[in-house]
Amino acid sequence: MVASPAAPSLPDVVLDTCLSVDRIGHGQVGVDPIAGRVQMLEQGPLSPYRLYLPDGDNSRWRIGYASGNPGAGDYLFVNSHRGYIDRAIALGAETASTVQRPQEASFALLSHLGQRYLCLMELRGERGGRQLRAVFVGRIPFGMGGDLHLYYKLATPPPATTDPAR
Repeated sequence: MVASPAAPSLPDVVLDTCLSVDRIGHGQVGVDPIAGRVQMLEQGPLSPYRLYLPDGDNSRWRIGYASGNPGAGDYLFVNSHRGYIDRAIALGAETASTVQRPQEASFALLSHLGQRYLCLMELRGERGGRQLRAVFVGRIPFGMGGDLHLYYKLATPPPATTDPAR
């Protein structure tokens, strides 16, 4: 999938930070991890979605993952902004299909150059002896009503660096 003109570009440093969000020291990108386990909420027998909400959810940033509606698709959300998984812009050969284990995923809010980003990272096994991670990252729009344009990448995390200019 090619990025549409309406989709804002994603800085490489933000993507790299999301891939390594569980490590200490991120340099240019601020990281606010949403700590704790993810709880699953069933919305009743007529609801098409199951909601996965991190325990660290707060009143300013309501974030999570909604799954289970085959007609409308799974999505990540921040407040009123939705980013649909099946519309995520692939930054590699693999395309996004779903979050495999949302209850084990790491959620974080990232900040870089005055912009805020939602990050979801989950472990997906190993490739070449290195841990493989799937990440979804999207810039949080200013104001109400804007779409959350998601980017997706399946990769090993970048090597840890001590270079503060990174």
